[in-house]
Amino acid sequence: MKESVFKQKRMLKLWRLALGIITLLLVSVLAYGWWDSSHWNTPVKDTKIKLDAEMVIKGVNYTEVRKGEKFWELRAKQARFYSDKKQTLLIDVEAVIYLKDGRQVYIEGDRAIMHVKTKNIDIFGKVTLSTGPYKLVTDSLHYNNNKRVIKTRDRVIMTGNGIVLKGHGLSLDINTKKLKIESTVDCLLGGKVLAGLG
Repeated sequence: MKESVFKQKRMLKLWRLALGIITLLLVSVLAYGWWDSSHWNTPVKDTKIKLDAEMVIKGVNYTEVRKGEKFWELRAKQARFYSDKKQTLLIDVEAVIYLKDGRQVYIEGDRAIMHVKTKNIDIFGKVTLSTGPYKLVTDSLHYNNNKRVIKTRDRVIMTGNGIVLKGHGLSLDINTKKLKIESTVDCLLGGKVLAGLG
């Protein structure tokens, strides 16, 4: 009698352990699914996503590594995962993009949307991009993870080495380090206007 009770308790413990392991595996698979990759998404302007996320994680830190080298790193105070939209909403975002020459590009924003399939990221609200002595301020940025290109259609202000450049629209190719401002409003050097273009 005692042996059968003992066997029943042991079986119950084993079932609980198995259920715990299955639950952990499911959570791990869901979390890994956030960072799956592959094609281009157009920038998303509407960031008013519903608050009833399927999963909420505080203190997120993710690093993208390719061929043993860091490509980029992302930190956020909070992440909200929405499987129906295949998107992750990130709050208080900091990102670092690593260049081949050892330099780094730093990006900060109030919030961001990461697209699950592509790892493309749209950053919004008080967005800053800085590298070396240069700093750029705008309202939104789109990062294409496959092409390693940063774009915006919004107004941009770039400062550094005594230069202030104001314009609309920007494209930055991380691989070639080519920066293009679509239309320049004005350019100041040491407080003097060098250009005033429409």
